[in-house]
Amino acid sequence: KLNILGFNTEFPAKEENISIVNIYNENEEILKNNLSIIEENIKGIAEYTYNAEKLKSEEYLTSYMDFLKPFDIGNITIVPNLKDFYNNEEKGNILYIAKQYAFGSGTHETTSLALEMINEYANNNDISSKSIADIGCGSGILSLFAYKLGAKNITSIDIDNDAVNCTLDNASYNDIKLNNVMLGSAEDLINLKFDLVIANIETDILIEILAELKELLKPSSVLILSGILLEKESYMNNAVRENKLNIVLRKRKNDWVSIMIIND
Repeated sequence: KLNILGFNTEFPAKEENISIVNIYNENEEILKNNLSIIEENIKGIAEYTYNAEKLKSEEYLTSYMDFLKPFDIGNITIVPNLKDFYNNEEKGNILYIAKQYAFGSGTHETTSLALEMINEYANNNDISSKSIADIGCGSGILSLFAYKLGAKNITSIDIDNDAVNCTLDNASYNDIKLNNVMLGSAEDLINLKFDLVIANIETDILIEILAELKELLKPSSVLILSGILLEKESYMNNAVRENKLNIVLRKRKNDWVSIMIIND
């Protein structure tokens, strides 16, 4: 198993049938170990060359941005980058995720699935009149996307102070005012009720806090869960049944699943 800080991939590179993978390693010793694992796993399958370059910590935070491409969810273009990297006057509804030191550039399957689910919800509900809770807001991408769709009453919460600041920074970068961004967990919202609750968190934690998430729901309201690993989906489904909730929509991308639940 590779021990890496992060990675990005460009494929195809230079319009050829090759791929460029940038892997970020904490130190040279870890780099050497990672290279030996890579060599062992692709031996006889592919040829590769590599070069190593030391990056300052602040360069690491932005070096991968060159490889992140804009993508559309519904009528909103999400740019996981700075405004300087993307200038398309034809696109009017743009969401920039410029600060990504908290999870959620939108390019990972779990985040894109959650975005698709929110868009699906907005297509079938007047999202402008709904109260929304974004549990584990990370970079703020899900809250900001909901805002772009017309939501006005959004509570964004995360147990990580860096994530709270990241959400606020991305909101400011898009000239968006999120009125309720806070440090904490679902338990801290237990006295509130919402029309839509969104949680893009790893599977085990979703199962652990599912009862708390249910407590946040109004009658006949909706819960969107993402971050569900395919191999753990059966455990998630069991937890949903135990909490007397009903799955009304399922989406899958590669090894990841997102579900939409109604609290009947």
